[in-house]
Amino acid sequence: MKISVLSPVYNEQTHLPEMLDSLKAQTHEDWEVLFVDDGSTDDTVQVIRQAAEADPRFRLVAHGEKFGKAKAFNMAFEASCGDAVVLLAGDDRLPQDSLAVRAADIATCVPGDLGLAAYKLRSFSEDAEFDGMELPRGDATSASGGVLTFTRELADLVFPIPESLPSEDIWLGFAGPALTRRYIRNPVVVLEYRIHGGNSNPRGRDFETMSASIAPRHEAWRLLLEQERFLLPAEDRVHLDALYSAEKSRRQGNVLGVLTQRGLSKAERGSLAAMSDPRLWSLRQRFYKILSGRQGR
Repeated sequence: MKISVLSPVYNEQTHLPEMLDSLKAQTHEDWEVLFVDDGSTDDTVQVIRQAAEADPRFRLVAHGEKFGKAKAFNMAFEASCGDAVVLLAGDDRLPQDSLAVRAADIATCVPGDLGLAAYKLRSFSEDAEFDGMELPRGDATSASGGVLTFTRELADLVFPIPESLPSEDIWLGFAGPALTRRYIRNPVVVLEYRIHGGNSNPRGRDFETMSASIAPRHEAWRLLLEQERFLLPAEDRVHLDALYSAEKSRRQGNVLGVLTQRGLSKAERGSLAAMSDPRLWSLRQRFYKILSGRQGR
């Protein structure tokens, strides 16, 4: 089974060699990595070219301009040919058996399953507060992009990602689980997620910066409701409507509106409420490690 790894990158010359080494060390050897450089101003492109010269499984699909993350993922997907699709950031790493575990699970799917496999991640960071967290907690799995593995037939449905979105995570993390007919949840670590100051995640930012950056991400909920490419189950449409209604309350700073929104889990209401008010956001930051990993689905 060939696995296509999609990897948009931007200014990753420092961390990219670790990512490349983790791929070359995989026990499952039938893979390709599709890189799209999103306008890097450092030597990221040169690092990729050197890797591709040594190993043709690494491919530089496009570079030279700022595409935007969603478009970069779409370009990488269009160039891919694997039976399964994985997402990987240029600053993250894969445990040695990551692709083997994913391939074994996806191999159990048959045509028509629209198969999806979900796993766990482990953080690593120079900051001890964020190092060594295994997420989600317990036996839960995550619907975050880097720990999902899509069969080709499911990926063909959920791609392309709307290019008005600043990132892929919410679109793929909602559409994949909603559309799959065979959802494999295997609570093993398949991703080593680097936490540092350059992450696109709004963690660690002041309230105003976080709120401004999270609002366009949450537009994915509205776009999923409005799209006509695939039919979402009724219960997922109800869930999306509740999420977007809570998001509108969040933008207004209406904490009570978020907390009383029907159709959401306690974890979802709590997460959105924390992003609705500067004081709650400050508390969320202070107890980040304690509160993280409670929304696996």
